[in-house]
This record gives sequence, C-alpha cells and structure tokens, in this order.
Amino acid sequence: MALLSISLLKLVRRPASWVLLAILVGLIVMVFLGLAASAGQIEQFGEELQIRVLLGFPTAYTTVIGFILGFGGLLAVVYAAAIIGADWAWGTIRAIVARGESRVRYTLITFLAIVIMLGIGILLAFAVGAVAAVLAAEAAGLGSDGATDPDTLAGIPELLGRTWLGVSQQAAIGFAVAMLFRSQLAGIGAGLAFYFIEQFLVLVPLAGDVLPYFPFNVASAVVATPDELGGSFAGLVPLDSGTAVAWSVGYLVLALTIATLSAWRAQITQ
Repeated sequence: MALLSISLLKLVRRPASWVLLAILVGLIVMVFLGLAASAGQIEQFGEELQIRVLLGFPTAYTTVIGFILGFGGLLAVVYAAAIIGADWAWGTIRAIVARGESRVRYTLITFLAIVIMLGIGILLAFAVGAVAAVLAAEAAGLGSDGATDPDTLAGIPELLGRTWLGVSQQAAIGFAVAMLFRSQLAGIGAGLAFYFIEQFLVLVPLAGDVLPYFPFNVASAVVATPDELGGSFAGLVPLDSGTAVAWSVGYLVLALTIATLSAWRAQITQ
C-alpha cells in the first residue's frame, strides 16, 4: 500500500495528469458547443436530424463515452508511456532496484496507479461531458428530460466500468512498449502508430475479418453492440460488447506480461 500511495501522489503532482485531462475535457465541451450551435442551422442531407440525434438522450451519454474511449484512449497511451518512460529517464527504476524493491511489483503497482488516475479522469470527463450535453440539448431546443431517466442512469455505472477497461487496455499498450524499449517516445510513437495503422487497414480488402480483433477496435467495442456502432463499415463488423470485453482483458494481460518480463530481464547498473 505504501508504494501505491507514493505512486499515486507522484502522479497527482505530474503536470501531464491534469494537462491531458484538460485537453480531453476541452475537446468534449467544444464538440457539444459546436453541435448546439449547428442544430437548427443545417437543413440539407439530413445533417440537422443527425445532430439532433447526437444531442438527444440517452444517445448524448454514448457520444461522451465515444470521445473518452476514442480520443481519451489515445491520450491514455501517451500518459502511460510518458509515466513509465520518465521513470527510466530519471533513474527512478534504478533507485528502486538499488533499494531492493521487486521490479515486477514496482511495474504492476505503477500501472495500477496509472489505471486509478485514468478512472478518476474518466469520471471527471464524463461528468463535465454530461453537463455539456445537457446544456447543448437545452440550447438546441431538444430538452434534457431523458438525461434523468432511471433506466438510463442505472446503466451508467456499467458503461463507465467498461469504458475504464477499454481505456486501460489502450494505456497498457503504450506502457508495455515504453517499458520494453525504456523510452517515452517509443511507447508514445508505437501506440499512435498502432492506432492509425488500424484505421488505414479498414481500406485493405479482406482486412475486415481480422480488424475487429485488433486492440483499438476491441477497446471501441466494449460499450456497444455492432448495431449501436452503426453496423459494418468497409466490411468491418465490430465485435459484440461481451466478446470485446474478453479480448480487452486478454490484451491487457498480454501487455502487462510484456512489461513485467521487460522489467525483470532488464540490465540495470546500480
């Protein structure tokens, strides 16, 4: 518990913890402000109807979750890689080893601290996003009565839990690569590269059979069914949420295994 408390205190004091959260929250707020300003002004090609669907409840909650899983997942990759990469660059891991601390234990507790911070960030981002969605719906003249529907509110904890899993799984990718190569830039660069490669592979013939099982697509599917995600796109049919959760847990365990093995085998001069 002492090491976890120290790790959390360290992360709370890191500017990256709050800067990345501010970026995510700012983006969500700007998106809903833009949707509210556009509602009622666009009358062609059904775009006005689409905007009103996004602002209506409970869909608006799903819109907030989508941004947290998508853009927030990328920020989580950057965050996790930056944290563990900095520990290598600043000699923190060398000092931990010299003190006799288990490398594997330090690795797992550091990631646990990162996951806890991500959970706090998800709650804050969702809370701000929900308020922004309510204000946007009112500004667009749609009303926000559906925001307090008991059935909708009852499903939010599970929705947030699945989102936490998806974001943590994405963060584990950056964490594992940064630990493997002892570099912030390697973790951040590899995580972003994996994400954009998945997006471009949608255009590759026959890729639709395997792409749903790639890590970032899996993370996106943990909160929705294929129908809720809009069905297939370019031959890509998302996994159902239950299957996506199982694969997400698998990727998380795989990434942590790579990270812990990398820490255990690393040659550290004291």
